[in-house]
Parts: sequence; structure tokens; C-alpha cells
Amino acid sequence: MRKTTKIRNVRYRLIAAIAGIALLGYLIWRVGPLNIVRDMAAIGWGLVFVIALGGVIHLVRTCAWRLTLADCKARISFSRLLQLRLASEALGHAGILGLAFGEGLRVSALDPNIPIESRISSVTLDRAMFISSGIALSLCGMIAVLMLPAANDSLRFSAGIFAFILFGLLSVSVLVILNRWPFASRSATLICRVPFLRHRLNTILPVIRSAEIRLFDFHRRAPLAFWTSLALNVLSQVLSILEICLILRLLGISAGFLRALVFEALTKLVNTVGAFNPGNLGTYEGGNMAIAGMLGMTSAAGFSVAICRRIRALFWAAIGALCLFLLPRSRAMHGSASRRPRQMEETLADSSTKKRTGITSVVFAHQFSSVSDPGSPLLNVGTIPILLRVILTIRKAVGGQIIVCVNHSTGCDVRCALLHTRRLPDSVEWLEVSPDVPLPELVGQITAQSWNDQLMLVAGNSTYHPALFRRVEEWHRDTGAMALTDSDQPIGICALDIDCAVRAASACKSSGSLFDQLHAGLIAMQSVECRAVDSGLWHSILIPEDRIAAERKLDRWLIKPTDGIFARMNRRISVPISRALTPFPITPNMVSVLTLAVGIAAGAFYACGGYWNTLMGAVLSVGASILDGCDGEIARLKLLESDFGCWLETICDYLYYLLIFAGLTIGLARSSGKGMYLDWGAVLLAGAVMSILVTGVGRHWLAGRRPEQYLGIWQKKAETRKSNPILYLGRHTEFIIRRCFLPYALLVFALLDLSRIVLFLAAIGANLVWLISLYSYLAFSMTAKSPSTDFHVAARTAPEAEGVTLA
Repeated sequence: MRKTTKIRNVRYRLIAAIAGIALLGYLIWRVGPLNIVRDMAAIGWGLVFVIALGGVIHLVRTCAWRLTLADCKARISFSRLLQLRLASEALGHAGILGLAFGEGLRVSALDPNIPIESRISSVTLDRAMFISSGIALSLCGMIAVLMLPAANDSLRFSAGIFAFILFGLLSVSVLVILNRWPFASRSATLICRVPFLRHRLNTILPVIRSAEIRLFDFHRRAPLAFWTSLALNVLSQVLSILEICLILRLLGISAGFLRALVFEALTKLVNTVGAFNPGNLGTYEGGNMAIAGMLGMTSAAGFSVAICRRIRALFWAAIGALCLFLLPRSRAMHGSASRRPRQMEETLADSSTKKRTGITSVVFAHQFSSVSDPGSPLLNVGTIPILLRVILTIRKAVGGQIIVCVNHSTGCDVRCALLHTRRLPDSVEWLEVSPDVPLPELVGQITAQSWNDQLMLVAGNSTYHPALFRRVEEWHRDTGAMALTDSDQPIGICALDIDCAVRAASACKSSGSLFDQLHAGLIAMQSVECRAVDSGLWHSILIPEDRIAAERKLDRWLIKPTDGIFARMNRRISVPISRALTPFPITPNMVSVLTLAVGIAAGAFYACGGYWNTLMGAVLSVGASILDGCDGEIARLKLLESDFGCWLETICDYLYYLLIFAGLTIGLARSSGKGMYLDWGAVLLAGAVMSILVTGVGRHWLAGRRPEQYLGIWQKKAETRKSNPILYLGRHTEFIIRRCFLPYALLVFALLDLSRIVLFLAAIGANLVWLISLYSYLAFSMTAKSPSTDFHVAARTAPEAEGVTLA
């Protein structure tokens, strides 16, 4: 019986697919192949913008999904979420069954360490928010139909009926959430009454109930994440409307936002009806033609809009299919990674009396009797309390156990103040002591709480460059202790083992600050290695006025050792902008997306052609170049640096290059009417794509764990091979392709009306970039013992390079 049903379903879907193909062929015949070719030629390279906008929509929706994971989002990388998103969307093109299978894939392929009820509620909430935002957009579209002058009475009546239905659906959805109606668990309970389904559903019924509770409680438990995720889903719907505006603009049709809103709203209704058709083939194109006719456009324009969006969807579906192919490997890697914590727990259970081999960082903030003291660690530097800045910097640079010593009378206030920032790591441990506790007793309490045999002692009222903590991490521990000093005085960072700390505390006979006492004891024992550091790498906050000097040093820390003259010139503008943005809840990723939006506008002006449009595109390109530094600066000011942020910035950079040169190609072809610019643009596009792929692989190979140091590592390796002419050429010409230099060159050529020369040079240069990059990686791999060894050698030189720059 089941086999017969399956065969019947396959037949129905096969018949539906054949009917869809036949309908598509009929529509092509009706519109006319020549009209379709003419419209697609008019769109031309503008299709790259449509595809890029589709990628931005996927990124926005992935960000929205990540927020629904709440406390579990740190357990899975953004790249894997994006991979699952694309794979799920690719499966969704197969119709309702494909969509259901895609959602199941998102649930099953997430990190197995995340509870199953959290995974189900996250995916369900993400889909519910997207559907709700789509219903809200469709409702606005139906209301907009009533405002269109060209709408007839029958169309307005239909729009009113649909608006009433959509409003009802939206109201029911809100009531279900607010009143916590158990629709899923109650439906599952009713289905359990069916005999052959009872045994299957009874086992998962508790999971369904738990996921339903999490779904209802999410907006109360994490209101900020809920509303942000909902806002991002609404943003993705708005970007879909802008996509229609862009396609119609490329077709030469002047359509405002209101008509595009109506077009998108009606398209969603078509998609709902066509969901039963595999791939929505034929019905989607026919629906777009009908919508175009309703809005006073030709059927050919509606068909061209459908084709453009179909090509965009197929492009990202192909990427999703590739992600689907790579998922088994990723799942295996995830499985091995998920087994590590359990293995670690078993090892710790067997060796509970043994010390671990990591580093325990101890931050001293107990010598302040009041949180309002002049040198209080709660004073802000870069909008972050000094103590929190120290904690976050240690976690980023060193990791491991972190113990914070606080005054027993004010410790509760300090913890509450840091918890209020919502950035305090949960793993931080607290040790409440008296401000005048003797050093031997304090060391004894730290030893009892530490589960490592190595300690790093840090003053909690000073700001430190991250490179200083990396020096401690790379300390070989071949001596009893290592202290960082400035003018032979301790700066408040000392690394030593527990035995050495106990002996130094016992031998101490001097008075003064804690670090002065400890330093004197270590000197008396002759078991300390003192390493001098530049005064520009740290600053002690003793009085409120010291914050001004600390803020100035923090600005200098924003400069990278790889910054050239143009990058430093941009910093003069970008740093004040970043400083002005830091008090607001703006993340570096938001700035990266904003920079991409400016790049899209620049590419659009280039695509319009003509001298003034090209000049405006060049000016916007320079503006994007300046803003390009703000995301990293805000990340370093707010200590929000992440691997995902680095990769997002890289992707935005790649899209910037593609959009600028695609717009330049389109503009030159449109203004001159010569097809050779399209040929050169194709060569440029091929070289740019190859450069993106090769440099992306190289970044992962050279700096997998620290992608932000990729350029410094590559430069360091190339600098050691000065006798190699190709690497020498690449080392001294790579600045040309940087975003801090290239826009200024484009501006000069635009002012001189020589943008066509830029296209020729860029086509040649883009292909030289990937060839030199590929050669450099091959040269590095031939002389290296292993990629990891090269990485550590190059990464060890990065802090010294930063220190030299700041000195």
C-alpha cells in the first residue's frame, strides 16, 4: 500500500513538472524569444548586482536565524549557519516536500551539543518570523493596491479581500504567541490517537512540548534578540522590494517603491499557490506576467523580472547544492569536535588531583574601597569599563581560566556593573578579599582556586595592548617568572608558576603596591626574566585625567602595522567617525554592511555611464574606502573582534570590487556603445573571481585561526624571500589593490575622464593577482615544514611588529 502511494505521488509530481515545463515554453512563445533576449541584453552586467543583492539577503536572514539560537549561538559558527541556510533554500526549490526536508536538515545538521528542543524552536521561530514578516509585507502591498490610481474596481475589491484575510492570519499568529496556545503539542497529541503513528510520536512528544515552550518564551527571555531578529526579517523583505526596483530600473522602466511593493506582495501570493508545483516552474513566470499587466507594464517586462530572479535563485541554489555536498564532512568534523568536551570531562574526572597545563589569569581589582575611587576599574576607556576591557582582552588573547579579585565590600557592585553591560563572560570566577590582605595569604587563596600550575597576574586598573598578553602566551616558561617592565618598573603583567609565586610572596619584605612587592620578591630570588615594553603599549589609570592619555593611546592602537600612507590618511577621518559611533549600539558588522551599501551605490553610479555619474561613483568609492576602516576600528574599540566579522569584511571587500568594476564595465559599454568593453569586463570578472578564490584559500591556509593577521603573515613570508623576483614584485605592488589606495586612483582617472584605461589595467591586474598569489602559496608550502608551523612562526612576529609600529 505504501509503495503504491509513493509511486502515485511520484507520478503526480512528474506530471506537474512536465506541465510546468510546457507552461514555461508556452509563455516564452507568447512573449517572444526576441523580446526576452532584448530585455536580458538591456540588463546585461546589472545581473551581477541582482545576484549580489540576493547574497546580502541570505546574509541578513542568517543573522536573523543566529539570533534565535540565543545562548547557544556561540556553539556554532556563522559560516556553518550560512551553509545550512543555503542548503535548505536549495532543497526548498523542490516544492513543499523539499522545503520540509530543508527545515529538517537545518535542525539535524546543527551542533549536536545544542539540545534538540533548542534546535527545533530556533528553526521554527526563524521560519515563523520570515512568514510573519512576509504576511505583513503582503498586507502592506494589498493596502497599497487600494492607493494605485491605475487599479480598477475588481482589483481593489480582490485586494481588500486578501488584505482582510492576511490581517486575520497575522492577528491569529500574534494571539497564539501571546496566549501560549499549544497548537503543536495538542495537534501531536491528537495525531497520537492514530494507531500506527502512536508509537512514533509518543517518544518525541516531550521534545515537541519543550520546543513549544521555548518558542513561546523566547520573546520574554531574550526580547532584544527577538525584536532584532524580527527587524532583520523585515529588512530582508524590504531588500526583496529593492531587488524588483533594481531589475525594473535596469529594464528602463520607471517604477517607484509603491509599485514594487505591490509587485512583491502579489509575487508572494503566486509563490504560495505555486508551492505545489516542483520548482514553481511556469506558474512563477506566468504569475509575474499577470502582475505586470495589472500594474500597467508589458508582459515581457514581467517575464524578464521573473527570469532575473530565477537566475539569482538558481545561482544561490547551486551554491547551496555545493554546501549540501559538503555537509557530511562538516558534520563529521562537528561530531569529532563535540566529542572533545566529553573526553575532556572524562580526563578531568580521572585526574581531579592533578594540575592542568594551561594558564590561569588573575586580575586584581580589590584594592579599591569604593567603585567611585579616582582610579576605579569601572571607569570607562573606549566606552568599556577598564576591568571589563582587561577581562575581554585576556579572553581573546590567552583564554583559559580567569579569576577576578574584588573587594569584599564592593565586589557585588562591581559584578552588577559589569553584568549590566551584558558582555561579561559567564566563565569568569570571582574571589572576594580584603584590600589590605597580606600577599602570602592572597597567593594562597588564588592557588586554592586555580586549576592550572601557571599564573598570569594582571592589574585591573590599566589598559594593555593585546600584543602584551600574546607575549605572555608565547612565553616558553624556561625560567621561574617573566615580568613586563617599563623603565625597570613593573607595568602590572607577570607570568609565573604557582610554586614561584608562593616562594616570592614569602620572600617579600618590602611595602608598596601588590606588583611592587611581588616584583621585589622575584628580584630577591633572582628567578625573574624582565622584558621591557614601550610605554605606548599600556597605561595605568590612577586619576580620572589618566583616561585622556589612555584614550589617545587607544587611538594609536587602531593603526595596523600593515597600514600604508593612504591607510593612515584614511585613519585621520575614520577614527573620529568610529569614536563618534562607539557610544551607540552599532556593531562592526553593521558598519561592514553599510560600507557595502555605499559600494553598491558607487557601482550603480558607475553603471549609469557618463562623466558626472562616473565621478560621483568614484567619490562614493572613496567614501566606502574611508568607512571600510570603521568596522575594524569599532571592533577594536569595543573589543568585538571575531573571525566572522573578519570574514564578513573580506566578503564585503570582494563584493565591492565586483560591483565597482561591473558598474564601470556597464557604464562604459552604455555610454560608448562599444562591445569591446564587455569583453574586457568578462576578462576582469574572471580574474577577480579567481583572485577571490585563491586569496580566500590562502587566508584559510596561512591564518586560519587569526584571519585578521593574514596580510601581515603574507608580507612577513614574502619579505624573507627577497631574492625571488615574483614575490619581491608582489610584496611591493600589493598596495595597489587595497581598498585604501584603489579608490583614490579611480577618483584621479575619473577626474581626467580616463576610466576606460582603468578597465584595461584592472583586467590585466586582476589576473596577475591570482597568479602571483597562487605562486606565493606554492613557494611557501615548498619550504615550510607544515602550514601550522608557518602560521605559528609568522603569528609570533605579529606582536613585535605591532610594538615597533606603536613605538
